[in-house]
Amino acid sequence: MVILGSVFVFIVAGIIRLLDNSAGLLIASGISVSPFYLSADTIKEEIQKLEGSNEKLERKLYRNIKLQKLHKVLIIVAVVLLLVGIVYEIYNKELIRLL
Repeated sequence: MVILGSVFVFIVAGIIRLLDNSAGLLIASGISVSPFYLSADTIKEEIQKLEGSNEKLERKLYRNIKLQKLHKVLIIVAVVLLLVGIVYEIYNKELIRLL
């Protein structure tokens, strides 16, 4: 059951990653960027360049930074849950008995 929870958290993390469209926001605003997935530092640099000229875009970019951080946290949680599930399965072989 814990292993299934890990898979579920990993899927949610993937969905969160897909919601991060910072490059798309910048390209739509006429700012050219080369990589599709931008790092938080790159996004912060672009926000500094905007200097309050477009508050709506700044809020969306800050939201994307939060989504990136949430994605990283969920990936860590998924890996920890997977490891806990594997260790649990080694000591309590319920899943193997079901098969």
